[in-house]
Amino acid sequence: MNSLAHLNKYLFKYKIKLGLGIIFIVLSNLFGIYPAQVIREAFDEVVGRSEIAAEKTYFFTDFLNKFISDQDLAYKLLFFGVLVLVFAILKGIFTFLMRQTVIVVSRYIEFDLKGEVYEKYQTLNSTFYKRNNTGDLMNRISEDVSRVRMYLGPAIMYTINLIVLFVLVITTMISVNPKLTLYVLFS
Repeated sequence: MNSLAHLNKYLFKYKIKLGLGIIFIVLSNLFGIYPAQVIREAFDEVVGRSEIAAEKTYFFTDFLNKFISDQDLAYKLLFFGVLVLVFAILKGIFTFLMRQTVIVVSRYIEFDLKGEVYEKYQTLNSTFYKRNNTGDLMNRISEDVSRVRMYLGPAIMYTINLIVLFVLVITTMISVNPKLTLYVLFS
């Protein structure tokens, strides 16, 4: 990990864009989790709220009841369907923005690293070039730096995505039923 510490200066250089990418990761995952809540509310609206469900507040249903009467079930279901579709579109948009932001930052870092290696090559003496093959030196600039970009871009993006998704899912599960969540986590 010490050899990767060299990359921290690049992560700090692009911290604003990486922060924006993390915000897009969170928003993408939020819009991926909300449809399940909407579908739960739609089922409860069709079947009728049970005693347990009647104690809980339903954000979308309560909002919808202000505009549509209880007899207009078809309109309510249409609203829930449109809401799920809107959340899916928003998830797709934020997933696209997430990938564009984080992957573009990894390309910027790749460019900076290639420039740094090139600058280092400019300072080396001729005996260094006599000892090393030109192909090996070119490989350092092209393939090795490209591998670092693969580490920085997708690896960091998917790791943060997994952590954020885990936290959001567990939080949502606890809000729905804490006892069942504990059973699931410890079984």
